[in-house]
Amino acid sequence: MKEEGDWSSCERRLHVSARSADRSLIPEWASLPPELVQGIAYCVLSTAGGVDTYTDMRAVCPSWRSAIAKPSPHAAFADHRFRPRHWVMLDLKSESRDDDHHDRLFLHVPTGRFRRLRLPVLRDHLVLTASDGLIVLRDRERPRLARVLNPLTGDMLHFAAPLWEGLGSVATLHAAVSGGGARPALVVWRKWDRRVHTVLYGDPTSTEFAEGYIGKDLLTTMVTFQGSIYLAGQQGSVWKLVPAEHRDPELLVAAQMSPDADIYLQENNIANSYLVESAGELLLVRHLDQALKVFRVDVEHKMLEEVKSISCRALFLGAERCVSVDANMLPCIDSDCIYMFDWAKTHTERVLHVYNLRDATMDIIYHPKQSFHEDPWHYSFGFDVYSSHDNHHVRPLSLIQVLLDYCNGITQF
Repeated sequence: MKEEGDWSSCERRLHVSARSADRSLIPEWASLPPELVQGIAYCVLSTAGGVDTYTDMRAVCPSWRSAIAKPSPHAAFADHRFRPRHWVMLDLKSESRDDDHHDRLFLHVPTGRFRRLRLPVLRDHLVLTASDGLIVLRDRERPRLARVLNPLTGDMLHFAAPLWEGLGSVATLHAAVSGGGARPALVVWRKWDRRVHTVLYGDPTSTEFAEGYIGKDLLTTMVTFQGSIYLAGQQGSVWKLVPAEHRDPELLVAAQMSPDADIYLQENNIANSYLVESAGELLLVRHLDQALKVFRVDVEHKMLEEVKSISCRALFLGAERCVSVDANMLPCIDSDCIYMFDWAKTHTERVLHVYNLRDATMDIIYHPKQSFHEDPWHYSFGFDVYSSHDNHHVRPLSLIQVLLDYCNGITQF
């Protein structure tokens, strides 16, 4: 029979051995070869996490930070991998200059994850709009030079030229930032400005924003896709903006609607057109009242191919921007559907519609008159222009409403 002390010694040895085994199971992240860490970091840039995960990896430990290079200020805009393409800044209209209002709310559309970022640079700049995850700014003080901010890397693209005084609010401004070239370029236009057939184009070294005329077709949407800027008009044509050395940029036809494919020949081809990047493809949505078609833009062969289904995706279309999400990651959103405000031209009401591509039906999923917050007296006298808009923002907002607000540039947090 062993003495008690012997048992204690044996147990002590077993305990130490078990503790050592536990330590051996813990991955020693800091000891991973730098080449392996770099390989993983560059792999995540092609995933939905993108630059957000890339920057998080740099914060794991000092050895990872030294192994993973911070993107250069140029790469933060020219290389589309470093753009926050899957992030949208929801509180675009907060114009307070107080220190407490430099935190802005972002949404990661593939996963529905929210994140607040502190952006003190906004104190001296006016937020004009957002594009491809980038924030387009203008100096508050004259000469009101243009800026573009990458909110995840903190880099700022400075322009030598001011934007014209009549830009207005974020509710009327469209913008896109090209990438992949030697110098990223900023393109802006306003839907209701006298320049409805004109885009303004400039790179960081331009002394002024040059005007480019696109013809008789009215512009309706603009998007950055694979580093290039594409535009669409009411007649269904899609253009690609091509930078040119020492002269104004060219607008080349990237795809054109076939007469036998368009559903609006009787309407003189005039319809709402929306460009949206979805799962690595460029889509064109055409609709008038309750009729709708979706086309895949084949930029290589300059063709528009009709699409009957967008599978697990859902599209959110707006006057400012369009967003594609994976409905499998967001249970409250239906797949193979398209969401939009005021689908059937109600004008005075904030009616939320959804179009189901599976059975080609359009339904109303939110109507301001259905809300008990609204006073029926307003409707009986036709005063619903303002009351219905305010009613739409009665909290809490659904994720569908939040995304549509962002697409239409009317979010007010």
